[in-house]
Amino acid sequence: MRILVTGAAGYIGSALVRALAPHRNEAVIATDQSSMPFANAITGNIAYPQFARSLITPEVGVVFHLASLVSGGAEQNFELGTKVNLDATRDLLEACRLAGHCPKFVFASSIAVYGGRLPDPVTDDTHASPRISYGAQKLICEVLIDDYTRRGYIDGRALRLPTVMVRPGSANTAVSGWASAIIREPLAGRDYVCPVEPRTRVPCISLERVVQSFILASQLEAAQIGPRRTVLLTGISASAQQMWDAAKAKASGKLRFEPDPALQAIMDAVPQATLSRRAADLGLPHSTSIEEIVREYEEAALAHHG
Repeated sequence: MRILVTGAAGYIGSALVRALAPHRNEAVIATDQSSMPFANAITGNIAYPQFARSLITPEVGVVFHLASLVSGGAEQNFELGTKVNLDATRDLLEACRLAGHCPKFVFASSIAVYGGRLPDPVTDDTHASPRISYGAQKLICEVLIDDYTRRGYIDGRALRLPTVMVRPGSANTAVSGWASAIIREPLAGRDYVCPVEPRTRVPCISLERVVQSFILASQLEAAQIGPRRTVLLTGISASAQQMWDAAKAKASGKLRFEPDPALQAIMDAVPQATLSRRAADLGLPHSTSIEEIVREYEEAALAHHG
């Protein structure tokens, strides 16, 4: 059996491939549109239907679909966001249907499916009502995964991800990118101007916990999940000030807050915390504190740099 990981050059995708490869006898196939340092890597653009459909062969027993154009990018370019986030997912689902062997299909969804006036915290019972195109595209994919599973074409499961941190390197187009930068940049000795108010809160989870959740989700029996295939992950609530407080003792870079009104309005309308009893019952882990997340990032960065 082979395992396919889309978006494998990305922050979560690359970590997932590294976590899977040492513990599996099966070949892990990594795919993205940019180069990847993996043994079984296929470079191509998943937005092209022929390429997306070519990835699902009879040997592929598990698909981790992480490729996406994230929130800010999908909002700025509706056509590209729809093509990457929705059309490419449907192409992969269709390839699974046509292959006829019902592979497991593990999908990276997002708490961007929530919007408007929200409870604090958002829970398993909170109604999904996206206010950005990225969230709408993810929600449609969740519905498709439920239906393709019901019909026996795939064995689907989707995880609604909180803000995953701390993202290394340069920022992507996610509207929550500041949440990683507020820690990453000062720890690297670079000054950072935070574009939201210190009070701004987001639900957070570490990269390590998300990778663990993906792997565990792929191992769950279908009966454990039931017909509703989407699971919200718990994200601890942390404010921009708390993030800075957790990092500043070891930071050599400086921080100042200069809120951007447009971004602030978006952040004020997204979940500030998520709490999922269902994820806990299924054994999917969560982070316990922002200090733990910062510590995991520092340990990973130290290991990476030797």
